[in-house]
Amino acid sequence: MRIAMQTLSNWDHFDTASKDDDEVIGQPKSPEDVVDQFGVRTALLVLCVAFFLAAMWVLSGPSFPKCSALGNVNERNACYSELRDELLKHPAKGP
Repeated sequence: MRIAMQTLSNWDHFDTASKDDDEVIGQPKSPEDVVDQFGVRTALLVLCVAFFLAAMWVLSGPSFPKCSALGNVNERNACYSELRDELLKHPAKGP
């Protein structure tokens, strides 16, 4: 089996950047680009906040290890009851 080596000239068409392009890369070209950038950044921020809130909601709920760690029997039983009630809830139905 023989593998042909590609020369540099085969890859020259990928080098499309010029020195003039380097100065303009970070600058928006039109007001629409500025609005698009703002929209994307806002959406990413909202998504990060939503993931953080979802993680806090999951971690703050009762769980078996949290209930098992309680020293008082009455508190532990109450925790298990709350956990059971949470797990037996019917899923929320959409419209």
